[in-house]
Amino acid sequence: MRDMLEEYLERMIAITVSAEIEILSAPAVDFAHLDSHRMRMARTLTAYQLFAHRELFHALLSSRHAADVECGRRLGTECNALAEAMRAHARKWAAQSPAAMWEEYRPAALGLIERIRQHILHARAGANRLDHDARAPAEAMAYPAETYLRQMAGTSP
Repeated sequence: MRDMLEEYLERMIAITVSAEIEILSAPAVDFAHLDSHRMRMARTLTAYQLFAHRELFHALLSSRHAADVECGRRLGTECNALAEAMRAHARKWAAQSPAAMWEEYRPAALGLIERIRQHILHARAGANRLDHDARAPAEAMAYPAETYLRQMAGTSP
């Protein structure tokens, strides 16, 4: 479960980094790449949503620890809202031109990227709750993008 979760999260990180680089490269924005990033993220989040609810959130909700159950509830709600926000964003900007509405598009896209980054941190924290019983805290996994995500999200370790 953990390996597949990390594959999804790393894929989401890669897409957000590429999209953010495009968005911040104004005025030389490649709108075709932005379209591609939006569609890839919408597909990735939908697949992740199905996986995470079945494998991660269900495991947390089935825990005998009340804090795990609450974490599973929060993550599930957050994941559903995030996936719906991504689908709405993708639908809106498939029908409208980001280039023509750049002052609206840019903050909307950057805000969604931030929400995705926050969710990734929360999902890893939820998975760590499940891992805690399985191994000693000193054996906690190191994630290649964790430091970057925390810096971008403005959170501390």
